[in-house]
Amino acid sequence: MATTQFNLQRVPQGFYTAVDTINGLPQDILAEMCQEVGLFLQYKIGSVNTARFCDRIQQTGVDTSHHEVQSAINALTFLFRSAASSQASTSELVQQLKVSGAWTKDSLAVVKHVWDQQGKLLTASDSVSQVLNIGQLIDMKWRLGVAIGSDTCRNLNSPFVAMTIKIAEPSGSVVTKSFEMTVPEFQNFSRQMKDMAAMLETV
Repeated sequence: MATTQFNLQRVPQGFYTAVDTINGLPQDILAEMCQEVGLFLQYKIGSVNTARFCDRIQQTGVDTSHHEVQSAINALTFLFRSAASSQASTSELVQQLKVSGAWTKDSLAVVKHVWDQQGKLLTASDSVSQVLNIGQLIDMKWRLGVAIGSDTCRNLNSPFVAMTIKIAEPSGSVVTKSFEMTVPEFQNFSRQMKDMAAMLETV
């Protein structure tokens, strides 16, 4: 797969406003957020739980809103997806963030640490295809179930939502992806879909 040099010259509207929010986050929470974004891009979790992060941040005394936290997650998702597409090394990623002048020393340290851990996974050839493959959603099904035992559900008889999606890839093949979410994760996923629909209506 051909790669391009990683740079942050073209970023989505509101990206640097979201970076300001990121810079104000406690380092441990930012690190966990980055980790979850990496897992999300690898399809290991269904979504990043915005509401949970918002609650945790507010408990530390940092005044933030659900929208600001979601914007921070979106900015990190864009950052890691862009770095993966360029197969950027840790030094390349950190250098670009330094050049932008928008990131604090503490935030840079967290992103550097997480990319050291997850960068190789996200920039592997098969992972890049997975992270960047947009394709076309042709079917989505979900069902509510009750877990007998699960790594994410500590209590027996905990409800969960099983998602199955079918995607038509650019190559023409159809792939099916399945994953499970806790009910709060599904509720967060649903809110994100509603937010996306509302944004599309303004385009």
